[in-house]
Amino acid sequence: MTIPAHEPSPENDAVTSQDPEMHVYSTASYESFQRQHVGTVEAEDIDVWFTEWQVAEDGLNVELDERVRWDLVPMDQDWVARLFAGRRTVPLQLDTYADAGCEASDLAKRTLVAGRVARIDQVSVRYEMSTGPVVRGLVPLTGGAMQHSVLSLRQLRAHHGTVVGWIVRVRT
Repeated sequence: MTIPAHEPSPENDAVTSQDPEMHVYSTASYESFQRQHVGTVEAEDIDVWFTEWQVAEDGLNVELDERVRWDLVPMDQDWVARLFAGRRTVPLQLDTYADAGCEASDLAKRTLVAGRVARIDQVSVRYEMSTGPVVRGLVPLTGGAMQHSVLSLRQLRAHHGTVVGWIVRVRT
């Protein structure tokens, strides 16, 4: 529920009169209902990206409060920027195909993370037709990622658009 920043008045709000002596003021907010504070990232928290098609293909599941130990690779920051437009950062990802075609020097870029799953956010986007010369076809709406807190990767919540992944917060 949004609490108005001003006192109700006929000038600012819709007025419904049920009785000449009584006025009911309705106040509404146009703020998106998907907006949700994901909490402060503590020094010991690490956000990890899981790509939807890899979760589906490999049958992966992660649950809230689960103890985990993962070997992670750097997250594609261009993808994060397209999804969140600076609203959220995700430094690492679990990529089940990271070993395909990797060289010995790539192993130095790995990060071992162990801890407890403190939060899971389902991420969905809407797509639009690209008008740029480099990318053709459907692309995620820049900055349009929506997040919904879930208890596991297998528990989908109602959402707009297409689920593209999850952000799992690990408390180390």
